[in-house]
Amino acid sequence: MKLALALLFSAFLYLCTAPYTLAHTYYISSRGDDANTGSSPASAWRTIERVNSHKYSSGDTILFEGGSGFKGGLYLHPANTASAEAPVVISSFGEGRATIDAGAGYGFYAHNVAGIEIRDLNFRGSGYTRNTNHGILFYNDLPGDVKLPHIVIDQVEVSGFRKSGITLGAWKGNSGFRDARITQAVVHDIDSVGINTYGEFDHTKTGYAHQNVYIGQCHVYKVYGLILPDKHSGSGIVLSDVDGGTIEHSVVHTSGMQNRNCGGPIGIWAWDANAITIQYNEAYNMSAGSGCDGGGFDLDGGVTNSVLQYNYSHDNDGAGFLIAQFEWARPMRNNIIRYNISENDGRKNDYKGITLWVENHDRGGNLDLLVYNNTIFADSAVAPSGGGVFFKSGGHHNVRFFNNIFYSRNGAPMVVATDTTMDVSFHNNAYFSEDGRYTFVWGQHRFTSLQGFQAATGQERLDGKPTGIVADPLLEAPGTAGTLGYPLDLDALRDRYSLQKKSPLIGQGIAVPLPPAFSPPTEAVFGNSTESNAAPDLGAVAYTRPKFFQWLKELF
Repeated sequence: MKLALALLFSAFLYLCTAPYTLAHTYYISSRGDDANTGSSPASAWRTIERVNSHKYSSGDTILFEGGSGFKGGLYLHPANTASAEAPVVISSFGEGRATIDAGAGYGFYAHNVAGIEIRDLNFRGSGYTRNTNHGILFYNDLPGDVKLPHIVIDQVEVSGFRKSGITLGAWKGNSGFRDARITQAVVHDIDSVGINTYGEFDHTKTGYAHQNVYIGQCHVYKVYGLILPDKHSGSGIVLSDVDGGTIEHSVVHTSGMQNRNCGGPIGIWAWDANAITIQYNEAYNMSAGSGCDGGGFDLDGGVTNSVLQYNYSHDNDGAGFLIAQFEWARPMRNNIIRYNISENDGRKNDYKGITLWVENHDRGGNLDLLVYNNTIFADSAVAPSGGGVFFKSGGHHNVRFFNNIFYSRNGAPMVVATDTTMDVSFHNNAYFSEDGRYTFVWGQHRFTSLQGFQAATGQERLDGKPTGIVADPLLEAPGTAGTLGYPLDLDALRDRYSLQKKSPLIGQGIAVPLPPAFSPPTEAVFGNSTESNAAPDLGAVAYTRPKFFQWLKELF
């Protein structure tokens, strides 16, 4: 009996001193009353002011009545406690989503606190020309390089805000957030940027503010851009000051119309970041406004060990795929562009399907870049300044192009390099002009054939032998893919950019040596397998072999 009482008393003491409390669920209804307990739909609170005045703990849930609107902005301050294991969840209950009607303020603001999940809510500002804030903002300015863990933003719609739709921000050394996921977010009618991260930029620092950020299945459009000459804006999805990030299965379009500056916007891009993967996305109809850029995808100043792969860029003012190193960025090196498709990018400002630019050659430039197995289609009648590759400056070192297809219609140029003070090599790429007009510009010289380009520059030659291919790749229907839409279905590209059975480019590629940080791809854009041997197919889409013949090949 004494032993049983002792065990019972010990259990009681443990429960009393346990480091957690019982989680609660709080309800907010348009028919509620702030004097209520908030503990059930029948005793719900009524206003966001009442929600903001309460202190929440790990595991608590805050539910707004679906189909109703609530005026004001949500605010979670550092006195609220939450954890990755038991986050605070903010969502809707009942039929449909609730709407946080923020007016001119923020929709949601969390200051120096994480362990939060936001699901199934709409955040609406008073309009991108009237609202002055962010839709959803997590901000960390703690001293001591503190990375707050666990943020989930899922199935939200954010519109009508000036600064951004969704932002993870930091401004104190390398303090920031880690293990953040933004999924199935629809962001539109924003002034400056759709979804982004940022930290305290310092080109001399080591480390990054944020770690392990995932953005997937998002739709961003109508990010207009600030009407200011000194602010680049109008971008869709941007990762900066991040170590380890992924953007995938997302669509960005129709943005940047009000941009006035050279330095933005881009559909999906990263800068001052490490180990970023941008894949399986579509970006189109990005505008340069009266400034520059306006491209689809970009690895920008200070990006290292990152990859652009399996993306579709089309009908943008700027480059389909941009590599840019600005003057005060951290070193930029060891990046890859592979298995992407560009269709009619470069509507303005001499941009091409792939464009490379370095602002200051003396700071190291763009080092160790691999560009392979991409398909670039350019029709000068649609994109007047478009073409294959444009080196907007020198300052590129150990940059290599392998197994790409450059397809020209109506005289679009293949390669343009106005500054040849760089270490760049082209090997085993395919070039095809429908009307027989081939244009290669190398410094002050212009060539009208691959042979002339090879002889004068040494490009597309290896061990004294020519490596480039001039041939019709026999693509299914190039230049006709247009817009895929959201949710994104990249399979719709299959009937446009697949190699036909009799294509001369099947099995004509060369194996690409990859840096240790990267694994070889096993699939092309549509999931059909790529060749791992010494002779892969050229371009972004490997020929889809009949299963029987594929089985025989694997067997023998």
